[in-house]
Amino acid sequence: MMRLEGKLLDGYGRLVGSGIVLDDDGVLTEVLPAREGVSGWITPGFLDIHNHGGGGASFPDDTDDEGIAAAIAAHRELGTSGLLASLVSMIDPLPAINALVPWCERGELLGIHLEGPYISPHKCGAQNPAAVREPDLDELRSWLEAGRGWIRTMTIAPEVARAQEAAELLLDYGAVPSWGHTSALGAQALERLRDTAESGRARGFGRPPQTATHLFNAMPPLAHREPGPVREFIQAARRGECVVELVADGIHLHPDLVSDVTSYVGDSDDGALGVVFVTDAMAGAGMPDGAYELGGLPVTIADGVARLTHGGAIAGGTARMAEEIKRMVSGDSVSIEQAVRACVAAPAAALGLDDSYAGVTLEWRVGTKPSVVCFEENFDVVDVWREGARIVSHTRN
Repeated sequence: MMRLEGKLLDGYGRLVGSGIVLDDDGVLTEVLPAREGVSGWITPGFLDIHNHGGGGASFPDDTDDEGIAAAIAAHRELGTSGLLASLVSMIDPLPAINALVPWCERGELLGIHLEGPYISPHKCGAQNPAAVREPDLDELRSWLEAGRGWIRTMTIAPEVARAQEAAELLLDYGAVPSWGHTSALGAQALERLRDTAESGRARGFGRPPQTATHLFNAMPPLAHREPGPVREFIQAARRGECVVELVADGIHLHPDLVSDVTSYVGDSDDGALGVVFVTDAMAGAGMPDGAYELGGLPVTIADGVARLTHGGAIAGGTARMAEEIKRMVSGDSVSIEQAVRACVAAPAAALGLDDSYAGVTLEWRVGTKPSVVCFEENFDVVDVWREGARIVSHTRN
């Protein structure tokens, strides 16, 4: 038997007890009732729906089993129990898709995110401009077929030709468009958001049929005469028609913006699950400063910040989800309850996942094998469990 004590939050950030008891097989046998004076925190495992890699390996670049396993392991050791493997704009993503699908089918990944190539050539960020192009529906269909239902999101610029047709095709396959890497005006973004929301309702989608890729990054800034797409994405999230990603690492976004958007969107009943924290992690997550690669482009990490070696654009994140939680909560930008909701229930809702999926624990149910993260009071990770199996035990201070 293993007795884990701490302030127990479920995936929605609700305080529901003072710990749990697992048997020798990792099965949850008891939820300890809430009581005063408990130190530390216990949460479900985190879900990262925008993740390019870690541990020195990149999902777009290291498509052998060793590379994929290393990237997954780098995030699991700090409590990310489920993630989407994110690709980038590529001339041919099929080899990477084919390599990742078996990992999805084995429950090691939650699915695949295509970040491009149907994006704005003016907002490539760290994407390869030679791979950026307008939507080709036959090409997209071939990727979706190869993905066998595991392609769950795709970043598209709302202003590109046939963007709505591409969105409709994604919805037909159970995937959702993720608007981003865009030069769109506000009106263009709003049109896509409205049309896609209506398409989702017509299909009985049951969840927001679209997301926004790393809000604020790789899109026009909010301005007083042309608010641009940022304002429209936030308002759509508040209405429950979209989910917005925030890279809450303190580098991509100022913590005050993370606080403002999380509170504003979440204050609405419709937008309660409208904000997700993502890492946008690349190969250098969990690794020291040095030279890495993303989508074939050289990247240099210095002082924990990843930038293209040539040009200097930010090239993904180096934090993992537990590190984002510590930065945001310790800095009083969000509460631990808000952070857990944005890292567990909100990403699950965005992908239409429930507790039956490997690595997903939304509520503590006796008889199940949960994914668990135990924190010290200062939000340092102590223990990690996935599906009832102990992944790692960190040294207590």
